[in-house]
Amino acid sequence: MSVRTRQVSSPPPASRQTTTPATTARRQTASAATATPQEAATRRAELSTAGAMTRARLTSGLIYDGTRPAPGTTNTNAARPIDAPLKGDPNHRTAETYNNVINQFAVAHNPRYAIRDSSGDGIKDTFCNIFVWDVTRAMGAEIPHWVDKRTGQPTTVYNYSQSRELDANATMDWLRQHGAQHGWRRVSAEEAQRLANEGHPTMVGWKNPGGIGHVAIVRPGNINERGPAIAQAGSTNVNYAHVRDTFGSRPVEYWVNDRGRAAGGSSPVPTPMPQPPAPAPPATPPSTTPPTTGLPQATLRQGDRGEAVRTLQQSLIRLGYMTEAAYNTGPGIFGPRTDAALRAFQRDAGITVDGIYGPQTRQALTQALARVQGNASTYTVRPGDTLSQIAQRHGTTVDELVRLNNIRNPNLIYPGQELRLPARTYTVRPGDTLSQIAQRHGTTVDELVRLNNIRNPNLIYPGQELRLPPSSGTPAPAPAPRPAPTPNPGPPSGVGGSAPIGQIPRTGNAFIDSIAADAIRNQRETGVPASVTIAQAILESGWGRSALSREANNFFGIKGTGPAGSVTMRTREVINGREIYVDAQFRRYHTPQESFADHARLFTQNRRYAEAMRHTHDAFRFAAEIHRAGYATDPEYTSKLHSLMRQYNLTQFDAIARR
Repeated sequence: MSVRTRQVSSPPPASRQTTTPATTARRQTASAATATPQEAATRRAELSTAGAMTRARLTSGLIYDGTRPAPGTTNTNAARPIDAPLKGDPNHRTAETYNNVINQFAVAHNPRYAIRDSSGDGIKDTFCNIFVWDVTRAMGAEIPHWVDKRTGQPTTVYNYSQSRELDANATMDWLRQHGAQHGWRRVSAEEAQRLANEGHPTMVGWKNPGGIGHVAIVRPGNINERGPAIAQAGSTNVNYAHVRDTFGSRPVEYWVNDRGRAAGGSSPVPTPMPQPPAPAPPATPPSTTPPTTGLPQATLRQGDRGEAVRTLQQSLIRLGYMTEAAYNTGPGIFGPRTDAALRAFQRDAGITVDGIYGPQTRQALTQALARVQGNASTYTVRPGDTLSQIAQRHGTTVDELVRLNNIRNPNLIYPGQELRLPARTYTVRPGDTLSQIAQRHGTTVDELVRLNNIRNPNLIYPGQELRLPPSSGTPAPAPAPRPAPTPNPGPPSGVGGSAPIGQIPRTGNAFIDSIAADAIRNQRETGVPASVTIAQAILESGWGRSALSREANNFFGIKGTGPAGSVTMRTREVINGREIYVDAQFRRYHTPQESFADHARLFTQNRRYAEAMRHTHDAFRFAAEIHRAGYATDPEYTSKLHSLMRQYNLTQFDAIARR
């Protein structure tokens, strides 16, 4: 990773200073000095009360969402400090305040951190250390950018005769040499996330022996197989990611300053559970958005930005007019893709096609969303809940809950909050009957007939999408695969044998528990991540219920002729963006174990998966690479695998396989 952080220290160009509340207060206090002593005392008391109210307001609600830099945070002379409007109090650490302090810098949209040639030497600079400096300084636990040349202590003297600037490598050295006396200590990844979730300033860094290294902020969030949650500037500026997304597998260090006091003691892991946020500041009037859809009330058109645009985009995604990929090119930005999606909706709704979101379009969207979401149910958050738990309990994903409820920060939900749950659907597969689908999803044939206006319950077809009734909140375990015949002496080439693999945790999901051992064994033999194997088996075999898995023991849709011959099945393919159904020849196996072994060999012996095999240490990257290499034609194949891997915590089996 090449992250360059050299800054310039020339004085900033003369400009009119932005008036801040603090500046106003100083001016008012100065003018009070000319009044009588009694008037001055009264005025100081008023200012003190106003200041206390302002501080309470700033720290009580979610006032920054990371999409727009706060006033005073955009000075592009990055060698100079900035006076951020929101500051953390070491005596009152909370996850809400820490989140807001980070978000006020809007690192992904702030010109202060934009990659540029800041010194005129023809070399592009990046600003990872400047972002860490800004955040920790605002939190009252500064990791300095400037230090005294003699003592190494933080300084406010910004010249090269007495001071020196720290790049990322030097920042790591400073933490090791001076961090302890300033309250910084080294911790594990798990501790880093836990303490960040309590509101303590936390960072992660890598000292590069052959370069300048990289540093980032650990923010409140969830730790997963990609490490703790982070925000960073650098070669990529991102407000929410995970350590391995940007550091890769490099040896990183985590540091926290937990001298301050966390309010209310320790937070639950992985996320804090704050009380409902206080009302928004008066400058932002209360929303009058209809509660049924959450649609914005403002008129929007191409060129607009902000949370209202993000909400509109999410509604268009929900209705199928905008893809996640298009949304990810500009969340909260009304660009050509949003314009095209909105015009398509207007055309289908039979209203004026002008690409403007106004009253007429709002009404049509409200009606459309009501139809789509009419099958949705709600869930009231209980103490100790996390979005991940709720998503798993109701058979959905965190991303879907975030989108459906317009949640700005997935790590901040509170007891009593009512969440809307998505409508559940099922796509009919070859060999399905309504009776089987009803039993699999804990409902009845009559209910499916009613929800889907089915005239003849004996006539359903592959590819048909059926609406399912809302989840009860206690998902039924996935169906177990058909009992396999007695295994033959074992698959060839040493893959997928019967060597003992040790204790495997039971998940309570019959299908996953039945195949975990084979997936772990194959990972030990070939390196193919067990989590990807399990996710593919779930997706390709429909939890072991597909005709191909039942009749041919083929759990991965591998085509051709297998050890037990072949079978012809009708299958869905995506060709030039169109879904079509074709007859194809698939491999038949004597046992499920043969299918798993053949699946592992496919990746190790086929040269087109060579790139994927270079990333067996990163299951999510591996899944993306096999898709890129042509394993499946479904354009959403990677995201579907990733969703299953996260929802069912499948990477726990990768860790077991490495033991």
